[in-house]
Amino acid sequence: MNKKLYRITLRGQMGNVFVVAADPQEAYRIVRNDLDKRDYGFPKDRVMKAIELLAEDALYPECDIRLYVEDE
Repeated sequence: MNKKLYRITLRGQMGNVFVVAADPQEAYRIVRNDLDKRDYGFPKDRVMKAIELLAEDALYPECDIRLYVEDE
């Protein structure tokens, strides 16, 4: 599956964070799990306000911006 770069806006002081994931649900799960694990801020501040697809590792990306990711 193609990797995508997302900007996630959180309610709290974290503001904007960036994450590479396969889909929006995975992107938020990665961020939320990390914040929960580190007990960062209040739980209500870890809630997502918005998510935006910024770039995609694909020949013809949906968002018109190509993301280059080295193969693992």
